[in-house]
This record gives sequence, structure tokens and C-alpha cells, in this order.
Amino acid sequence: MPSDLGGPPVEIHRIGFIFAMRAEGAGLIDRLGLQERGRLDPDLPACWFSGRVEGGPDGRDLEVAIAFAGEDPQHGCDRIGTTPATLTAYLLCREFRPDLLINAGTCGGFQRAGASIGSIFVGGGDFLFHDRRIPLPKFDEFGIGRIPALVDESVRAALGAESGIISTGDSFAPTAEERVFFERERVTCKEMEAASLAGLSRDLGIRFLAVKAVTDLVDHPEPEESAFARNLSRVSQILEDRLIQLLEWIRVRE
Repeated sequence: MPSDLGGPPVEIHRIGFIFAMRAEGAGLIDRLGLQERGRLDPDLPACWFSGRVEGGPDGRDLEVAIAFAGEDPQHGCDRIGTTPATLTAYLLCREFRPDLLINAGTCGGFQRAGASIGSIFVGGGDFLFHDRRIPLPKFDEFGIGRIPALVDESVRAALGAESGIISTGDSFAPTAEERVFFERERVTCKEMEAASLAGLSRDLGIRFLAVKAVTDLVDHPEPEESAFARNLSRVSQILEDRLIQLLEWIRVRE
């Protein structure tokens, strides 16, 4: 396969997806007919699904796995944020050995960057952290991350998406200081996993792609939590359609 996903050429046969929330990825599991495989670790709620997506006469078969960090037993909600996502991704990569790891999910977008509800973005430029403020030499840049996103134009075109800078943090609502950071760094998407997973993928030597769908607008007067709750289901369906489109594109690449 050509270097359409960034870096040297590599065959893509096994694709792993990490979603933060079950609601974001459940439809893709059903659509692909993946089978539940149970927990990734007996002591953690992280779970996964996998199966073969047949390519037919015009394409290769793909092995696909989808993982979630699972439900928090104390609070009864999805375990979102960087730590659960990174741990789940590490477990999936050790169990499934993907050629490509995709962090798919929803995000906050910015009107100034041309985003609207349902817009799809692929991580480009560098992946950043907006809430790791470490005012010490070298640690300051480590905190921000600046992990290169190795994706070229053909991936963006295959998804019908825009390319943009994705910034990751562990809080849903941004502070005033973080809003200044978004403006200075020309951030396009604000979310809670991608930069951590980009760093993990770099360490493990696995191709990484972040695909994000906008549920709310950070620079809009409507509270982000209201827009997120109202738009999650519809935007997840849009994301699902685009991910199917991406898998079809990968299957027929030579």
C-alpha cells in the first residue's frame, strides 16, 4: 500500500478503532457485524469487538477491532479522558496488533475554523495538549506535545473531511487560558483522547489516524454541554458513515 497514511509504504490489513463513548461506536459495530470478545483485561472494564470485513472481488479483506474503555463501576458512565483511552489502546494494540490505529469520535469545533455541527476533521499538523501546563525548561514543550500527524491529502479526500489541528485535554469545558491557547495554536478540534493516543502509537511504531465529528462549537454562545447532548446521536451517525467510507477506500487500495 502506498504511503497515503503518512510515513513509508505499509500494507493495511488490521485496523483498530478506539472510541471514548459506546454511543459513538456502537452503530459501527452493528454495521460491520463485529463479535463481542469480552474484556481486554480481567481487572478492567475495557472491552472489545472484532471481525473480518470482506473485500469482495475488488478489494482485500480487513480485520477490524473496536475497543472502549468501558463503564465506570462507581459512577455508571463511560470512562472518558486520556488515561482510560491510552490504557485501552495499549491493551488493544497488544492483543490485536493493528497496522493502523484510529481514534474516532466527537469533538468541539470552532466557527472561526469553518466548523459546523456534523463537520468531519482529520488530525493534521501536530497533536497538542491544552491542559498540561508545566513551566519548566523542556517540560513545557513536552506538556504541549506537538506530536506530528502523519496524514496526507488522499486520506482527507477519501473521508470527505477537512484537516485540522486537534488539541486534547481531560476537561470538557475549557478555561479562559485554554481558549487563548486554542486561538494562538489555531486549534480546530477540542477533545479528550487523540494526542495521548498519537503519542502511544508513535512509541509502539503503529500508524495513527484521528477522525473527529463536531457535536458542539467552542466559540458559540450556546453552552457546549447542551449542544453535545442534543447532537451526539445524529453526529455519531455521520461519523459512522464516513468511517465506512474510509474502510472501503482502504480495502481497494493497491
